Amino acid sequence: MVSIVICTYNRQEYLPKCLMHLKNQSCAASDFEIVLINNNSSDDTDSICLTFLKDNPKLNVSYFIEKNPGLSFARNRGIKEAKGDVICFIDDDGFAISEYVKIIAEFTENELYNSFMAFGGKVIPCYNEGKSPDWISPYISGLVSEVDLGVNVKAFTKKYPAGCNMIFRKEFFEKQGGFNTDLHTRGDDKFIFLKLKEAGHKILYIPTLEVSHFIDDYRLEKSFIIRLSKVIGQSEAIRLKNKSAFQKLLKQTEYLFKLSAALVISAWFVLRGDALKAAYIIRVRWYVFIGYYLNEKL
Repeated sequence: MVSIVICTYNRQEYLPKCLMHLKNQSCAASDFEIVLINNNSSDDTDSICLTFLKDNPKLNVSYFIEKNPGLSFARNRGIKEAKGDVICFIDDDGFAISEYVKIIAEFTENELYNSFMAFGGKVIPCYNEGKSPDWISPYISGLVSEVDLGVNVKAFTKKYPAGCNMIFRKEFFEKQGGFNTDLHTRGDDKFIFLKLKEAGHKILYIPTLEVSHFIDDYRLEKSFIIRLSKVIGQSEAIRLKNKSAFQKLLKQTEYLFKLSAALVISAWFVLRGDALKAAYIIRVRWYVFIGYYLNEKL
């Protein structure tokens, strides 16, 4: 059975649509369960979840309130409560295709992929205006959780699945533990995938496994992008807090290299007449470095 964990916090506008997509799966109801984790929301989330349970008695749905604030706490609660051998995480503003569970079962039960401990698919950002912002480019599309590695099934190598469309065999958490509750939202995704790779496991990209992910307007504002970039750097500093000085130096060197590369890439965009994309590439890399450097110094 596939356990789909939805961790939610004050997202009453999008949660019903997220749940409706899961309700309309093409597989049998016995093939999956929905585990709802309310991270102590103050809006109508509680009512929405209870109503969904009442209105869908034939679905396997369980509902829990996690009072410890933070996505990592909510995810770990979901892992604890999940009954399936496979655990899938979808954001409360993520909308899965109707074949979602069927595709997950197809790959996780296929002997060809027994060596893969985790899986991820495409994430398609959705915007209020129906089109991506003018400043976005493939070099920073991770800020809106976009994932698209093409049309072929392959192993993730340098990149990782997005948190709104990531799947794990439960045995990994049973052996290696859960998410790092010291880290920010973006950091705990990377932490768990690095932990997985350090344990010698592989991650499979499934192109047909699609989730549309709604991006609020405020997440496209320059002030939010700056703050998010800092958080990414801060999370890396926290993750490396107990690592050696050499590993920390390597991370600083990596960030400086990426900042230099951003300058080169941005120059290319400027030559193409796209100064806005150039500015955002530099801005993101700069504030990631600042976030890491300032936090590492504390």
